[in-house]
Amino acid sequence: MSCLDCRTALSAELDGEEPGHSPHAVRVHLHTCEHCGTWLSAARGLQRLVGELMGARYQDGENRMPDRIGQGARG
Repeated sequence: MSCLDCRTALSAELDGEEPGHSPHAVRVHLHTCEHCGTWLSAARGLQRLVGELMGARYQDGENRMPDRIGQGARG
């Protein structure tokens, strides 16, 4: 499994989508590739951060992405 395949599968899994690869193959790759393990940790951190920011917006009664996140996505 390539790093691209692994990261694509992990990204899909984090989004609650079908990963497209066997979970076993992804886990084997993660155990042998430090770079993908680091990528997964960063992706989980980003997911938590976005969840916290979105949760704060929803508590305030706004149902949109915080402006600073949208600006960062645009570059």
